[in-house]
Amino acid sequence: MSFQNFKSFSATIPVSVFLILVSAGYGSAQSLADKDWHLTFQTGRLGPVETVLVFKETEGGLTAHSLSGARSVIAEFPRVKERKANIGEHLLAFSLKKTADGYAGELTAPWAGEKVSLILTESGFKGKISGGLLGGAFSGVPATPAADKPLRDYRAAVEAFLQTVETKVFDPRALRGADWKIFARNMKKIGAAGRDDLDLLFGFHFAYESKPFSHLTLARANVPAPQLMIQFDSYRVGGTPAVIEFDGDVAVLTVKTMIGVDTVEQIEAAFQEIGKRSPKALIIDLRGNGGGAFAIKPLIEHVIDRPLDAGYFITHRWNIKNDRLPSAEELSAVEPWQGFSLKAWWENIQSEGIIRLEFKPAQPNFDGPVFVLIDSRSASATEMAADALSTVNSVTLVGETTEGQVLSQSPFDTSDGFQAFIPVADYYSTANGRLEGVGVKPQVEAASKEALEVAKKLAQKAIEAGG
Repeated sequence: MSFQNFKSFSATIPVSVFLILVSAGYGSAQSLADKDWHLTFQTGRLGPVETVLVFKETEGGLTAHSLSGARSVIAEFPRVKERKANIGEHLLAFSLKKTADGYAGELTAPWAGEKVSLILTESGFKGKISGGLLGGAFSGVPATPAADKPLRDYRAAVEAFLQTVETKVFDPRALRGADWKIFARNMKKIGAAGRDDLDLLFGFHFAYESKPFSHLTLARANVPAPQLMIQFDSYRVGGTPAVIEFDGDVAVLTVKTMIGVDTVEQIEAAFQEIGKRSPKALIIDLRGNGGGAFAIKPLIEHVIDRPLDAGYFITHRWNIKNDRLPSAEELSAVEPWQGFSLKAWWENIQSEGIIRLEFKPAQPNFDGPVFVLIDSRSASATEMAADALSTVNSVTLVGETTEGQVLSQSPFDTSDGFQAFIPVADYYSTANGRLEGVGVKPQVEAASKEALEVAKKLAQKAIEAGG
């Protein structure tokens, strides 16, 4: 199930690029400016993105820009201004100045101040962008033939993308409104004008406003969707996605994501430590947690003392046959979903109309007061966890209303190497109804940056009162 919206873009993340040109093979400014360069960015978020760059000599350096065909279309989208994008003459551009080592520069479009490292090779150049939308390794070779036509059929790519959404989205009725029609029309404009992958992917980013639903992304595929599903079951985030700390009689468990085998392992280990040290209160910090998948399972099950009927997902299969929600009798007839494998989940989403979630108590079980921190950046599966925990008598939600993006998405291969994550199921809380567009409200309101201190004071009062 990936509940997490794999938001391909976040314009709030700076993408700094530091460019050093080391003499080897194509070592002079003249040789770079003499050719068009075919670049492939091996990005984490967007997959293997291809474009063509043109270098030009300037006084004391170089400039480079992509040969976008859809720039003027994209520049008119409202999100360009909202995201403070610098789209002027070019969709992607940077400038370079000569240094003792070669050249140093930064991007000027679509965002300024981004850095990349680059070395020249016998066949072209290679490098790495540190962080951001195009973060990862990249390579460049002379463009052959000259870049005078689109790299792909982007009109067909857009049509395939839109058609896949129409056949897989959780509720086709959501596509009848003005929001979807405007988005689809803009995407078709991009497809008709597009010349490179950046046109289509940046175009999607600025055209899509999470309307009429969240959890829709478009990228280049690193691996086919069926293989991706298998990989997610063994995916590890790395580092410390879940951290337990103790402040006197209060344990603070910070969970940064809901995806990853290691996230689940670290949450389980945290509760083992809680069981050993027996704190009198527990704070679970979910601020800024954008969701993911089944790490919510141990997070919920270690603090409940009886089975919890959390909610249910309604899928495309139900919505194409019904114009209503299922009745209580229909819901009770659905066996709770078991397994908690993403691959199995995505397969069941395609075959079932309703999927019901139930959580069962796990040991060690914490039965003291629990305070769950949430904010406006807590999203997707994190919202499901917060909502479920809010129904437990010992739990208090502290902070801000969550983002309100609570759909389940699945990956689909579209055409010509593009891949879409599409919202395929809509979540309804047993206690609070539909959460998409609504979010989960705290029981104690506090600004995000103040929520931890507020929770610690509440925890201390609860301890002094005897729980």
